[in-house]
Amino acid sequence: MNTAFSRKVKAPGAYLRSPVFEGVIMGSNTKFKVQALVPLALVGALLLGGCSSEPEPVPTPSLSSALAAPSEDAVVTFDAQATCETFFQLDLLRSTLAVGVKDLGKKERRALLVEYQQLVADLAGTAGDAANSGELPQQVLTNAEKMQMILDKFGKKDGIDSLTKVQKKRLAVQAGRVESQCATAGYALPQENIDARELIP
Repeated sequence: MNTAFSRKVKAPGAYLRSPVFEGVIMGSNTKFKVQALVPLALVGALLLGGCSSEPEPVPTPSLSSALAAPSEDAVVTFDAQATCETFFQLDLLRSTLAVGVKDLGKKERRALLVEYQQLVADLAGTAGDAANSGELPQQVLTNAEKMQMILDKFGKKDGIDSLTKVQKKRLAVQAGRVESQCATAGYALPQENIDARELIP
């Protein structure tokens, strides 16, 4: 064997460890990795672009939720209901007085007059709110104020028996008008009031 030629021949594994071969391998691997990553990056970009381009679904409110949640501008009032309920209490008191107060003492008669005055004052207050909100006509307030003017004439020593026949008649006229206006607004006289009127002799 030629000694000079044997020095030039390298072991089979030596080529794999040579800097040139390793550079070729690393270069080819790097190129392969870049070529493999480019399609993956493009696919990811397309997927992200497709997701971002789709519009997000907007929930449609149901009819029940729309009715249950009034707008901020909506104003709900119950002025007419409060006015008519106050009048119904006053009507019950008037029916009690119509039955008779002869057997009552002076203190009890005085207490009934105070209660009458308070209910009419409350009626005037609620009627004013109902008139301002438009739930009841202005005439309801006028009727209540006329009743209040009659009752304000009495002092601390007066009782319910101090009302004259003329005053009772005027109070009845104004009360009848308020009752009619409440019925027109949808607030009919309750059955309790109807039963109380049937006891009037």
